[in-house]
Parts: sequence; structure tokens; C-alpha cells
Amino acid sequence: MVQQGLKQSTPIVRYGGYLFSVAGARVLGIVISSATFPFLVRRLGVETYGVWSYVVAVCAFLEAVANPGLTTYATQQFAAKRTEAAEILPNILFLRLICSVIAAAGLWVIAGFDTRADVSFLLRFYGTGMLCIGITGVDYLLNSLELFHAHSIIAIAQQSLYAAGIFAFIRGPTDVGWIPASILGSALLTNIAGWLVLRSKLHGLPTRVRPAHWKDIMVPSVHYGLSSLMSNLYHRTGHVAVRWFLGEHPLGLYAAAVRLVGVLRDLVTLVLVVMMPRMALSARMKTGMARLSKMASSVIALLSIPFMLGTIVAAHLIVPLVMGANYSEAIPLVKLTAPYVVTAPAASLLTGTILYAMGRHRAYLASTISGAVAGVLLYFTLIPLFGLKGAGLAFVIGESVVAAVGYALLPADLRGLWKNPLIAVAICAALLMAGVVVVFSKYNSQPILVVTVGAAVYVLGTVWFVRKWLIEQLGGA
Repeated sequence: MVQQGLKQSTPIVRYGGYLFSVAGARVLGIVISSATFPFLVRRLGVETYGVWSYVVAVCAFLEAVANPGLTTYATQQFAAKRTEAAEILPNILFLRLICSVIAAAGLWVIAGFDTRADVSFLLRFYGTGMLCIGITGVDYLLNSLELFHAHSIIAIAQQSLYAAGIFAFIRGPTDVGWIPASILGSALLTNIAGWLVLRSKLHGLPTRVRPAHWKDIMVPSVHYGLSSLMSNLYHRTGHVAVRWFLGEHPLGLYAAAVRLVGVLRDLVTLVLVVMMPRMALSARMKTGMARLSKMASSVIALLSIPFMLGTIVAAHLIVPLVMGANYSEAIPLVKLTAPYVVTAPAASLLTGTILYAMGRHRAYLASTISGAVAGVLLYFTLIPLFGLKGAGLAFVIGESVVAAVGYALLPADLRGLWKNPLIAVAICAALLMAGVVVVFSKYNSQPILVVTVGAAVYVLGTVWFVRKWLIEQLGGA
């Protein structure tokens, strides 16, 4: 199985197909999200959208308790050992069940203390359903086994079912309960389909639970679980802190801004989903990690840098188009959080992909702890001082700390991945694009046209800067 996985006869074709599949599904999912996101922020209004984002943030913390790194550990094991790791699956599911019961108890206590009845209801409804259905999720297994095509189809189906529920039932702020109903219903149906695919791949599913193996599972899993909790701290604490210090309306603006840059981040990091299993296998065989790391850093730079600069120079056009006039106050915040489109993928590559694929769970934990400490301190320091600007700064800096510490903890032979000419190409082409967008937008305020012109300039600029390399590659072929 390992030797078969390491065949290099047609790696470009094989992984090009995987990337096309995952990218197609992710892009289609983002298209669906791009449709539901503006629909929701407009129909729910600033305050209700902020409240819903707060519920999602709280439930994400509880998910870290319900899944203390168990699926993360399973992903790494299946990616490195493939079907040989199937025997750990019953233990993973049983441990998740125990942890989910503990998380559910905490959820109901938190919901009972909230002063708003609608928030309390949403916490109980969405949180309890999420904990139950979360146990049945198999996305992590499909990806680690490189079943990208099946995962792509299932992901598209889930997004489509969710979107159908949103468009059919959300008419105003009072319909917010249909959001968790759509999420949970679509997830349950597609999880069932995922298990059917997984069963055929593993030729039956093992059912024996072995408590003697729990210690071996829990030790690395707890490291990954703590890392997940730390990640939630620097990602989600802003929602809680903004609600506490500033109220529901500023929370709605903050939630919409970070959601917008989060969509762009998802576009950038889709390549890491494809490359992680191969990195885990390469790390186990001690070959090819440097090449794969540099390849991933190239793709991330070519996507994230233009997205960041484009968001900064065109936010005044994009925000009204996507969110509506009610969110015009969020334009400065979107510009301020735009660097997240670079820092988050960098952190995902260095910590969530390279260190994770190599099984360095202590280094992975150290980098996320650093980001959590920096993020939480900054949220509770900068928000009272600077309001939403402080929240935006803390959001970006926390992720930057994760990337910096993750880089410092890389093996010495991988620290040269930033010495990549394509990063310089991305910077130069993106600066050219930003200049054109600034000038062009003064004469034309049509957002779609401005974005199209900017994208065309960036692509042409990139091709121009790498033309010699392309000629050499075509000549060599």
C-alpha cells in the first residue's frame, strides 16, 4: 500500500486531478456560500447576524471539548498508514461519544445563563444537534484516504441542501432558527452517504472497541485537541469580546467582516487539503517534504497576496455589493483585516499542514498556544481601547504569531521554503494589479468590472514575470 502510494509515474496528472476535484468542489461551495452570505446578512440584519455568529463561536469552543483532537489524530494516522489504521476507528468514535456528552452538559449550563431567550434557544438547538451529528462526520477520513472525488461530491451536496434550506425559509430576523435546521439536516444526510463510501473503501468497518489502546490515542489527540481549542481562541474570542464590550450591532459588523476575509482564506487554503496526505506519507518515508512544502508555499503566495491587496483597494466597492448599504461601517474593518488572507494560509501551511503531517504534535501545540495567548490578550486589551479597529488588529496579529512560531519550529531543512522566486512574482504582480485597480476605480465604480480588470492585470503580470521560466519548461517538454 505504501509503495503504491509513492508511485511517481504521473504525479502531476494524479494530483492535478485531485486538485481540480477539490478545487472545483471548494470553489462551488464558496460560490454557494457567496450567495447565502449576502442573503443572510441582508435578511437577518446587522444585530441578528451578529447574534448568530456569536452562537457559532460558542459552539465551536464546545466542539473542541467534544472532539479533543481525536479526528485530527485519526486523519494523520489514516494519511500515513491508510487502511492499516482502520482498527483505531471504533475507539475514536466511542471516545468522541463520551466527550460529546461532557460538552453537551457544558452547553446547557452556558445557555441557561444567557440573558437573551433567542440566544439561549439557538445555543441549545444548534449546539446539541452539532454535537450529535458531529460524531457521524467522515470528511477527515475521506480526505486522509485521498478519496477527494467522493468527498467533493458529498461536500457539494451538503452545501446545496443547506443553501436550499436558507433560500426557502429565511425571510427575516425571526427565521434565524432555520439556519441551524438547514445545517444539521444537510450534514446528517451527507454524513450517511460518506459512511457508505468509506465502508466500500475499507471493505467493511471494524467494530471492536479496545480500551487498552485509548492511552495511545489520547496522548497525541489531546495535543491536537488543545491546539484546536487554542485555534478557536484566536479565531473566535473576538466574537465574544466584541459582544461583551461593544454590543450586538458592532458584533454584526465584525462578524460580517471576518466572514468575508474568511471566504477568501478558504479559496487560498484549498490546495493544502490535497497536499496534506501526501506530506504525511512523505514525512513517514523521509523523502520529498522540501519539494512539497515549496510547491504549497508557491500556490499560497500566488493566491493570497493578490487577494489581500485587492481587498484593501476595492473594499469600498465589494462591501456594499456583497453585504448591502447597512454594512458600510464595516469597510474600514474589512481593509484592516485583509492581511488575514495572507497570515492565515501561512499559519495553515506551516503549522496545520507541515508540522501536523510530520506528526510533530508538540510543535503544533506550541504554535497554536502562542497565537491563542497573543490573540486573547490583544482582544481584551485593544477592543476596550480602539473598538472594532482593535478587534480587527487582534484578529490578524493572533494568526501572524501562529505562523511565526510555526516557522521557527520547522525542521532546519524546511526553513528555506520562503526563498521562493514565485513569492516575489506574486508581490510584484499584485502591486501592479492594486495600482491599476486604484486608478481604474476612480473612473468606473462597477465592482464586478473593477475586479475583473484587476484579476486580468494580475494574471498577465504573473505570466510576464515568469515568461522565461515558462519558455524553458515548454522547451524542455
